Amino acid sequence: MKKFSLIVAMLLFTVSATFAQRTVTGTITDESGEALISVNVVVKGSTTGTVTDLDGKYSISVPDGSNILVFSYT
Repeated sequence: MKKFSLIVAMLLFTVSATFAQRTVTGTITDESGEALISVNVVVKGSTTGTVTDLDGKYSISVPDGSNILVFSYT
């Protein structure tokens, strides 16, 4: 019974962690409106990140409580 309770608790934690985030999307362009390709987008203080596509678009899952994205481009 104890093992079953532990599995249920872990499952509930995983489900709650999955729902404790939001998806942020956007498009990154330069001053002339041209899409910037391969811009790194990272949630500050984490390893969660993505890069922009050929149209400068990105989508990233951001945990609740995090509200800063870091953009870098070389």
